[in-house]
Amino acid sequence: MILIFVGSGGGATATAAAATAATAAAAGRRALIASVGPSHSIHALVGVASATAPHPIAPGLDFWTLDALNDLSAVWGELRNRVSTLANLPINGDELPIIPGSDLFLAVARLRLMAANYDLICLDAGHHDSLLRALVVPDTFRWVVRLLLGLDRGPGRSSASISRALLPSALMPFDWIAQVQDARVQLEHLRDETVNPAALRVRYVLRPDRSGLEEALNALPAIQLFGLLVEQIIAGPLLPEGVLALGPLIAEQRQVLADVARFWGGLPLRRLEAAATPGSVPGLATLGAALYPDGQVIPTQDAVPPLRVVGPPDPHVAIDLPGLRREALGLTVSGDELIVRAGPYRRHILMPEGLRDGTAIRAARQGDTLIVRPRTG
Repeated sequence: MILIFVGSGGGATATAAAATAATAAAAGRRALIASVGPSHSIHALVGVASATAPHPIAPGLDFWTLDALNDLSAVWGELRNRVSTLANLPINGDELPIIPGSDLFLAVARLRLMAANYDLICLDAGHHDSLLRALVVPDTFRWVVRLLLGLDRGPGRSSASISRALLPSALMPFDWIAQVQDARVQLEHLRDETVNPAALRVRYVLRPDRSGLEEALNALPAIQLFGLLVEQIIAGPLLPEGVLALGPLIAEQRQVLADVARFWGGLPLRRLEAAATPGSVPGLATLGAALYPDGQVIPTQDAVPPLRVVGPPDPHVAIDLPGLRREALGLTVSGDELIVRAGPYRRHILMPEGLRDGTAIRAARQGDTLIVRPRTG
């Protein structure tokens, strides 16, 4: 199982990820702490230097800081070896730009390959924007391919899109077009496999102030819009009660925690108390024991995907969007795509058979779930 820890900024995501992995290892599980991003602040929490490969730091516990530049170079090298067209391009992996979100997408793909070696992998992914940028990459690629070449296979296949393409495919090498189309299909399949809640879930680390809550009200449902299951909320770092000098901050913290329970009452809420940097694995395990007093560190395997695209005989799209305010939700239909807006985030969803080809649709919210079906009558 892979757990991605994201939140509204600060070092709390790193603390929560490291404490969770250390607690799992202390309970006799095989665990990995991983981080991705420019800062890699997590190494200060465990008291060791950054590790460019999984490195043991305690019994049953490994540590790894992933390097997006190295990952991109390695992936580019593999592609050039497999695709003859790319082999002729005079571009080395060190010259490629980092597409926003691609570092996290590559990191999760690599961790999936290693998941069989561990009972639990905890990835500190930092701010939630990085995760959302990663999840939108396949949709962006599909949009570009549709615009330039049309979609001739896999999800979204449409002869109409080919006839409207900007580039004349008859004048381009067939092998090159086929490789681009295959890459698009494979990227979408990779995203779909990655977000499977049986293998990967999100724990959202919420900063307990008003701005942190406002960010979460958009980010948490947006993460689920892209198919990733948010299974727990971790609030922190929480200030101690009873300190008179912190009175206004404590009052704000109490109100935020009450609002979290109101907006996301169906999700477990865990408390990450403010503490000095542990600096060691035993210190992290102590922090984790307080974070998980019930001992439920590793989630159960049974879970319902938050995004469900269902074909005939009952074609519909169902999306669980807990906490999303009515005014932050927007819907648009463009061809075979349902475009759903969650605050500042937007997802292009390929609709199933029975909702395509100009079929009139109706959308309704049932509790926190948005359901789109064919319009009848």
